[in-house]
Amino acid sequence: MIQKQTKVQRIAELERKLWEAEASQIHVYHFAAGSVDKASTKHLMASGVVITLTALGGREIFKPVLIRDGLSDETIAALKADFVRSYELATILRPKGAKP
Repeated sequence: MIQKQTKVQRIAELERKLWEAEASQIHVYHFAAGSVDKASTKHLMASGVVITLTALGGREIFKPVLIRDGLSDETIAALKADFVRSYELATILRPKGAKP
């Protein structure tokens, strides 16, 4: 049996769904790939990046953690490769007549 949600729970769920929908828009990959370099060790020496991972559905994979001095070049390259892979998966289905 489905439990009835409170108003606060419904709002939280709708905000999470909106956040996920905004993150899945195609143009987001372009801007993410273009700005991820700002999180590199070249730009954040003596600073850091706070990261967390959240799966679809809102399950937190790990709590926020500070990566001191920014992300390594290997991590940034891996993120960019994942952005490309995810973009290609998102655009695999095109309307009839659309050019690749």
